[in-house]
Amino acid sequence: MIVAPDKDADGLGSGALMIRALERLGAVPISALPGKGEHVHTPTMQARLCEIGADGLVVLDMGSRAGPIVEGLPTIVIDHHDARETPDAAIYVSSAESEPVAPTGLLTFLLLQSIANVDDLAWLALLATVGDLGADHPFSDELAPLTPGVRKTHVAKAVSLINAARRSASYQPELALRVLLAAEGPQDIARPTKADLQCAVAELEACRAEVNAEVDRVARLPPKIAKNVALIRFSSGAQIHPLIATRWATRLAPKIVLVANDGYLPGRVNFAMRSASQTDLLAYLRGLGLGDVEGEFANGHSRATGGSVPPREFERVLAAMGFA
Repeated sequence: MIVAPDKDADGLGSGALMIRALERLGAVPISALPGKGEHVHTPTMQARLCEIGADGLVVLDMGSRAGPIVEGLPTIVIDHHDARETPDAAIYVSSAESEPVAPTGLLTFLLLQSIANVDDLAWLALLATVGDLGADHPFSDELAPLTPGVRKTHVAKAVSLINAARRSASYQPELALRVLLAAEGPQDIARPTKADLQCAVAELEACRAEVNAEVDRVARLPPKIAKNVALIRFSSGAQIHPLIATRWATRLAPKIVLVANDGYLPGRVNFAMRSASQTDLLAYLRGLGLGDVEGEFANGHSRATGGSVPPREFERVLAAMGFA
């Protein structure tokens, strides 16, 4: 059984939960992580999944798109993103239309509880939830009784380290997943005592230091303003554009903050959008009147979205927003 999770704390927490549950059920899980700039709906990742030759596929936290993922392969998709499209010929489970929206890690845990003994893995659901919604998430009543003694500081540090692996230019989500599978709780990541975990966490610390240095480098770039949008643009091999967008969103409220990174992927402009207002960012992008946009565009969440498009397409986006 292939387990294909997204590369952030929510996706990898979901993936670790699914892998451990399948092992306890007697199955043989095979992890398959997206490459840099990939997800399970891109042809390059789909081709790799086809080559594995497994008897099933579980996709976690990678959005939902129309069409088959791997033709003829029994597939389960568990997700919490915008669900205007759903995959063909797959069992599709989503929390997108249920407020408050449960992150994929929590949704996965709740689903697995009915078929496997996963109560000792609730910390992974907590880590996924904090990674997606922050420490003040609305699911404390569900998770607190299942994670007694788990310290918030340990969870916060573990989330930061796990996310650093995919944000760094070196892009190492496999390392982050390996750490989650080796740990017995967030304390083993925040303060590892075993030699193997100490070495792996040291690599995650290096990723985080690199990401922090890149954030510091571009954090004071002045925004350009057009109508109700503030644009910040730079070039970095690290996936820091969402972090910069989140930083500026509060400072520039109620404007929409658009942060573009010309250096994350060759031949692409990767961008993140955030706003401290209640603006539906997906509706905003889809309302620009651009028609079909090549690349990744207007997917994710209504309050946190972005994309990855060729430079010529990004210029179309900017023009539609009012940037000359």
